[in-house]
Amino acid sequence: MSIDSHHFRQRVPWLMGLLSTAVLVGCSGAPVETIQGADEAARAPSADIISLTEDETQSQSAPTEAGQRRPQLIKNAFLQIELADIDAAVKVISDILKQSQGDLLELSDQENDARAPRQVALELRIPQDNLESVLEQLQALGTVQEQSITAEDVSTQLVDLQARVRNLRKSEETLLGIMERSGSISDVLEVSRELSTVREAIERSDAQLKALQTRVAYSTISLILVSRQQPAPTTSPVGETMSRTWQSATASVRAMSIGLLQLLLWLMAFSPYIAVLVLLGWAGRRWQRQRTS
Repeated sequence: MSIDSHHFRQRVPWLMGLLSTAVLVGCSGAPVETIQGADEAARAPSADIISLTEDETQSQSAPTEAGQRRPQLIKNAFLQIELADIDAAVKVISDILKQSQGDLLELSDQENDARAPRQVALELRIPQDNLESVLEQLQALGTVQEQSITAEDVSTQLVDLQARVRNLRKSEETLLGIMERSGSISDVLEVSRELSTVREAIERSDAQLKALQTRVAYSTISLILVSRQQPAPTTSPVGETMSRTWQSATASVRAMSIGLLQLLLWLMAFSPYIAVLVLLGWAGRRWQRQRTS
């Protein structure tokens, strides 16, 4: 075993701690600064220590300044339009999406009764560069009842994620270099565990970065189409008036017939009592006549 190899294995724990700190800093979104005082802390030759130079630090700050010069915005829009023919409008919207390289994410057709207007809700995704032109074409379909546009600046989040991924990849390269030079199994296993943690952090941060970039590149339009209601006629046709009158008359006759039948049933039910009352009245009247005579 050579002296350099022995010294390197002694420095592996220190290097692992240094890289773990770099990973934590990278995951928090803060750029890794130049490492100072590493030679004195390790008491080892500086050739075995990997640090960021002044040029690398300047290269990391350059994207930040560029991101600040051009805001990265997530834009979304809402639009509600009243029109006469919804089905024809949906076909026109399909053509607009093809021309603007957009997609139809959702379509919901609400079937209401005849008295309520029909509504169709659509969710569109289009490139952000085509947002204004698509909105102008949609507004021309009918009468705009409601519209709104929202924008969110995510420049800082993008810069932080880019710096995080960049720093994590540097840590990955450093760990790969350490693994190639490690001799003992324990050192290899320790470096391998740290490398797995770094790669998981890279995948997670890279997925967040791509998702945020997609939201910046594409805008979502929530569109509601409302059918225009036809005004109710002021006068009814003669046939319709006669029909309603006939229905009303037949309903009245039916109600009267039912009422008479009910009255007859009541009389039949109380007929014994009515007969007794009639007999008593006839007897009383006859007795009164006999007295007067």
